[in-house]
Amino acid sequence: MIPISACIITKNEAENLKKCLEALQRYPFELVVVDTGSEDNSREVAAAYTDKVYTFDWVDDFSAARNFAASRASHNIIFPVDTDEFITKLDWNELQTQLLENPKSVGSVKRMDYFETDGEKHCQLCVIDRIYNRRYYRYTMPIHETLAPLTKAPYLSYASSIEIDHVGYLGSGDALREKAMRDMKLLLKELERDPRNPYHCFQVAQSYMLMRDSENALLYFQKALERSPDPMADYTHILLYNYGHLLLEQGRTEAAAFLLDYHAYYRDNMDYLCLTGLLYLHQNQPLKALTEFVNALAAPGGDLADRREPSYYIGYIYELFGKPDIAKTHYRNCGEDYTPAKEALARLSQTH
Repeated sequence: MIPISACIITKNEAENLKKCLEALQRYPFELVVVDTGSEDNSREVAAAYTDKVYTFDWVDDFSAARNFAASRASHNIIFPVDTDEFITKLDWNELQTQLLENPKSVGSVKRMDYFETDGEKHCQLCVIDRIYNRRYYRYTMPIHETLAPLTKAPYLSYASSIEIDHVGYLGSGDALREKAMRDMKLLLKELERDPRNPYHCFQVAQSYMLMRDSENALLYFQKALERSPDPMADYTHILLYNYGHLLLEQGRTEAAAFLLDYHAYYRDNMDYLCLTGLLYLHQNQPLKALTEFVNALAAPGGDLADRREPSYYIGYIYELFGKPDIAKTHYRNCGEDYTPAKEALARLSQTH
């Protein structure tokens, strides 16, 4: 068996830490917990699951904390886990095979990010590189830390079957604002150090979104685009999706028209096609919108939009065209628990 150390950095999240460790202890991980200054009983909670509990003086650098945790592990294979992340799926034997086949590669995990919008709970899929060998990789960047090779060898990766629930974006507005302000402090430092980097602007915008500050989020999304992000970078389609939705929510349809310039890059991405479909609806072009949503149904990529969204809008467009029977079929395809479709079916049942 290839031994693996699961390494957690934590601060003042005793309740989540307990859930995180309970999920991890179902598997033969070595558990390493690094506390960065908790004032609750986090250290006591950690001690109930492992004797490898350490303290790290916070230096405004997540990479430094993660690398410290890895240095305290007994094994070279490191699996960093955040306190607010809970494993929901892991095949240990399959993971062992992948580690044998990819000794110098980084394994990605699927993370479901849960968040609330207008009182409704939603989630989006995020694929993150996580499992690595500390002899070949270490973390860099103070915030939104990324793995980097220790040598000139190429960065190699593979997809593991691990799935994780992430609840860090749920909670009270005050708690989310506190987290966002913590991140903002570090992000602005990075932006000052490297002002032409679109990724830093993007992350500042994301933090403003977490604080429900749409105007500043829009400002920094625009700054990110002005710095010409690589369309194929992992974050760029998220930038477009969130920026585009904010513009459309504020009725700034003309400003959102730039989204169509990216069609060649994202024509197989459901998130993008749903967004351009909405743009066409805002432009009063329902036939073009219908094409986008139909294509979205079959699109292989996408992890931000709700998978039921294309069917709902196809039904909505057919309702606009005065074809209620076709509209009902597509609304029903959304399932029984999709609120917009349920409301549409109730509306049609009263009029037809």
